[in-house]
Amino acid sequence: MFPVNNFEGIAAQEMWICERHVIVFLLVKPSDEGAEKVIAQFNYLHHLAGPHCSIYPIGYSKDFFGLYKDVQQVKGVENEVWLYSDKCFVDFCDSLSQILKGWSYCGDLELIVLQNKAGEQGSSLDFTGYNDIDVNYGIQKGYIDSFGRFMQRLLLACKKEADGCNAIKEANRQRLKLRNVLAYAIERFPKIPTPFKMILKDKLFFRATYTKEK
Repeated sequence: MFPVNNFEGIAAQEMWICERHVIVFLLVKPSDEGAEKVIAQFNYLHHLAGPHCSIYPIGYSKDFFGLYKDVQQVKGVENEVWLYSDKCFVDFCDSLSQILKGWSYCGDLELIVLQNKAGEQGSSLDFTGYNDIDVNYGIQKGYIDSFGRFMQRLLLACKKEADGCNAIKEANRQRLKLRNVLAYAIERFPKIPTPFKMILKDKLFFRATYTKEK
C-alpha cells in the first residue's frame, strides 16, 4: 500500500515494477461511515497484497509539503503517520474522471481495479477492462458480506491470477484477466443471492470498460 497523493506519482511508482500485477485505487474518506475500520486494515492489507497487488489509498500522503491545508492525521503502514486531504481526494477524482470517460465517484467506499503495463512503453497504468466496485452497495445487496472479507478474497485472487501467468512465463507480456480476479473474489462467498453473471450486470455495483450501455 502506497500513500501517493496524485495520479502522476502513482504512474511513476509503477514504472519501477517489472512484472504484471493488479493495481487497486482505494477510495475511502475518513469521514465515511465505517471508514475507521477500513483505515485500521491498511497495514494488514499492505502485507497481504505483497508483490501481487499495489494498493493506493486516494487522498493520503506521507507529506503534502504544504500543498493542501485541510489535512488530518491517520495511522498508516508500519505505524507511520500519514496525512489525508479532502481537496487532494477531490483533485484525484477529477483527474481520474478525465481518463475514465463516464466514470464518477459514487460518494462512498469504492474500489477501482486495473493493472500495470510491465515492460511496455508509455503510461505504466493499464485501464483496459478496469473494474469499478461500489463496496457498500454490494454489501447492502448481499453480493459481498464485508469489506474485509472481500479484500481478503480479492488479494488472494490477485496472487492466483499472477501466479497463473508466471507459470507460463508470460507475466511480462500478457494482460492479467481482471474479470477472473473479481469472479474468484465474489464466487468464494458462502451465499450469493444472485447468479454471478447477474451480479456483474448490476451497474450500481460493478462497472467495467467492457460493460455496454443499453
